[in-house]
Amino acid sequence: MFPHAAAILAVWLLWVVIVPAIDSAVSSEDPTVAGDRLAVTESVSFTVPAGWNIDSGFLIDQRSASGSVPRVELTGGSVSFVVDADDFTGTADELLSQVDAVSLATNGSSVLAISSPPQPVTTDGGLTGVQIRFDTPRAAGSMATFVVGDKGIRVQVVGPPDQIASHSQEIADMIASFGTTEGDTK
Repeated sequence: MFPHAAAILAVWLLWVVIVPAIDSAVSSEDPTVAGDRLAVTESVSFTVPAGWNIDSGFLIDQRSASGSVPRVELTGGSVSFVVDADDFTGTADELLSQVDAVSLATNGSSVLAISSPPQPVTTDGGLTGVQIRFDTPRAAGSMATFVVGDKGIRVQVVGPPDQIASHSQEIADMIASFGTTEGDTK
């Protein structure tokens, strides 16, 4: 009977002492440095200012084992900057409407109902799309959509109003920096 108790004690020590010690020794922080460009698709990327944390995503010279490009998730303080790309045929306006319809169906809320009217946006790299902004007492942010080739790209920024205000120039610069990696806007 004693060998079983020793095995149970060893497993308990592993999960209660050793795993938490390893977890606390490994940092989950992955801060960006000046000039970092993150991949959105095989051909679209954007520049991130120094100091934002990469929660998900790859720099343009990195790839996953499968070769796919994951969703980009960044945090700067309490601000979340998320970029999704998926197959889509249509316009940036249609993509924005589709994103809102999915949000309404799944969450019961429409971001278009509380936002500014969609405004055209053109990046420094020549991508054209639409952008909306929203501001409530608890959260503020924006959503921009672009269509590049057969890919729809959604950029969503959300955070407390004061944090959005303090990061507004960095957010605008990130959205403006979207472009094709090889310089082609088609």
